Amino acid sequence: MPEKPDVEANEPEARAPSGKIAKLWNEVVDPIHAEFIFLTCCLVTGLCDGSAYNAWSCFISMQTGNTIFLGLGASNLPHGKAFGWLKSLTSICSFFVGAFTFSSTTRRLGPRKRGTLFCTFLVQCVFIVIAAGLIQGDLIPHRAIDASLTGGKLFLELIPLSLLAFQFGGQMAASRLMGFNEIPTVVLTSVYYDIASDPALTDGVTKNVKRNRRIGAVTAILVGAIAAGWLSRSQAEMQSSLWISAFLKFCIAVGWWFWWPAEGSK
Repeated sequence: MPEKPDVEANEPEARAPSGKIAKLWNEVVDPIHAEFIFLTCCLVTGLCDGSAYNAWSCFISMQTGNTIFLGLGASNLPHGKAFGWLKSLTSICSFFVGAFTFSSTTRRLGPRKRGTLFCTFLVQCVFIVIAAGLIQGDLIPHRAIDASLTGGKLFLELIPLSLLAFQFGGQMAASRLMGFNEIPTVVLTSVYYDIASDPALTDGVTKNVKRNRRIGAVTAILVGAIAAGWLSRSQAEMQSSLWISAFLKFCIAVGWWFWWPAEGSK
């Protein structure tokens, strides 16, 4: 057992790593080039929403469509989609709670702090992993044959729906709090309008960054939805889209940890 003076002499050296991690944790990141992270989030939206709508006839991020479905539910429409209104309502409420939880928490902790961004995206990753695991274990109806369900196991679909919608609230909160309002990551109607009404729409590639980001967001969601469709048709089924999405969210979380700091925050 080492003598007491040796332990005391080594204490500053032992505490140095934790101090360094604490400093790194509270460091503010530079938003420059962070649009690539949020464009990746758009890809995740396409993957998740494409596979979820195909399996459950419900969106998990694009709440405009869910609001319409909820309204149609008052007249028992659309036909053949039992409790479609309940799925939409679950998704809307979960997204709302997720947006409130993530936005209020990140504002309090510091929306541009490295540790905050790392943790929020890691939590989003965990929620997708749980949903993917439930589907992978065949505990949740998700195949074409399950479309005829009118009760019972049908309500199990609400579990992954709520998990996925909740984390998408956090995804949008991150893009807004980082200042990328032109890449909301979960909605496209306003983005389409902003592209069409942009007076500098035809400017060169290097002269209109916001237009480039908006077009990138549309493209990423479209590519994600196309991939989700083909994956759902394959033997990999819809859970493969969720596993890919979880992996991308994990990479984003790690990316924030190693992102370069803002000027003057070192």
